[in-house]
Amino acid sequence: MKKKLYRFKWMFLMCLTSIVVTSCSDWLDVKPKTEEEAESLFSTEEGFKSALSGVYIALCQPNLYGRELTYGMVGVLGQEWKSGSSLDNSSSAYAKLIKYSDLDKSTVKPMIDAVWNDSYRTIANVNTLIEYTDLKRDVLLGNNYEIIRGEALALRAFIHFDLLRLYAPYNFTEAAKVSIPYVKEPRPVVTPQSKPFKVIEYILEDLNAALELLKKDPIYTGQDVTGLDNGYLANRNFHLNYYAVCGLKARVCLYAGKMDAALVAAKEVIASQNDKGLFAWVNPDDLTTTYNNLRDRTFSSEHLFAFNATKLEEYIKSYFRETTSPLKSRVALTEVDDYRNYLYQDNGGAAKVFSKFWQLESQYVPGQGLVRPKRDRVPAIRISEMYYIAAECLKMTNATEALALLNKVRAHRGLVNLTNTDPIAVQKAILDEYNQDLLGEGQIYFYHKRMGTKKIAKANAVYVLAMPDDEIDLGQRD
Repeated sequence: MKKKLYRFKWMFLMCLTSIVVTSCSDWLDVKPKTEEEAESLFSTEEGFKSALSGVYIALCQPNLYGRELTYGMVGVLGQEWKSGSSLDNSSSAYAKLIKYSDLDKSTVKPMIDAVWNDSYRTIANVNTLIEYTDLKRDVLLGNNYEIIRGEALALRAFIHFDLLRLYAPYNFTEAAKVSIPYVKEPRPVVTPQSKPFKVIEYILEDLNAALELLKKDPIYTGQDVTGLDNGYLANRNFHLNYYAVCGLKARVCLYAGKMDAALVAAKEVIASQNDKGLFAWVNPDDLTTTYNNLRDRTFSSEHLFAFNATKLEEYIKSYFRETTSPLKSRVALTEVDDYRNYLYQDNGGAAKVFSKFWQLESQYVPGQGLVRPKRDRVPAIRISEMYYIAAECLKMTNATEALALLNKVRAHRGLVNLTNTDPIAVQKAILDEYNQDLLGEGQIYFYHKRMGTKKIAKANAVYVLAMPDDEIDLGQRD
């Protein structure tokens, strides 16, 4: 039986038990619900919260940001890894991906198709949530209408943006061919494809609407939410909060060549760090501590937004932890004083294993007792990227300021200042930082696509993946 287009499915995610009340690390299991049950789900505020939680859970699955859109498929396409058991087997999907070969064959295509299908299925759920925020607005108390709807609009933009970066050419002219559909309708209809520039317009419309709504976000207002709403408004960096949306806007505008807008958005986030003390630089002591299990491997204080992937230990173990041949990064650290050296550790006979995603257990610390490490986090947007975006936007007009922004990050990585203000040198320094800071986070491949890199490492890069055959046939796609 032919696969159905996920976008045509009418369903929603509902928690099996009560809504999370204390921490985003307590996301609950979900199951699909029918249209009739959606009416019941959205009849209470708790239903809205569980539905939004369900969207984040879906995005944490291995076909999406739990693996393939971070260190997995997109990391391999970005040539982030040079070896490892999943690459060394010549018949494996990753071995094909790293050579950009046989992308339409059965070894690789199911993985590429799953990203498309699961992304649009999640978008359908987001669209249902957005629709009901208006239909059932009366059940949302306090600022929860603005916060839930704002997050949902941002999620729709977030998912579509990565679909655009994967399945559409890098061409924002009127002459470009149509690319992906930007789906806003929860009903089972075929949404027409749009040209890339139009998709960017839709993304920015959603992001700007989200930013206006999220001016009620406590991370923006500074409201003390301790004890409010049973803890629902805590841990905002596990949600697309106001500043995460602002950071996403900076990323989108940079990709689309809207440099002025990208700079404004990036600088707003940077100002929140300088003026409000948000997104603090990682404490070096949390990296160099001799309590190995307690190292802050993802630099969690720097996350504007991170996925709370509670099954990450299961997802990564055969790639980084419980394997004699883990993925090895292609670009090695060259500066010995770089704090990021502490992310490369020997393990199980393998040397210099990348440990960012290791999931370790609690450790006893004298005077503190049993301490739980900062784990179950997949970084999606971080503060350092805002400095890189701002630096790139300024490299031609104010190279001194651009270099100062890069040096600010370098100082918090234990490194000395750079002095060469030549724009080419500045851009090379930005790439060096992408290769180190964002390794495993799904951004390096898209950097190269944006820069038009013909070869990444030694392979001729392929930057447009094919949509599923069913999408082409049933949706009558070009």
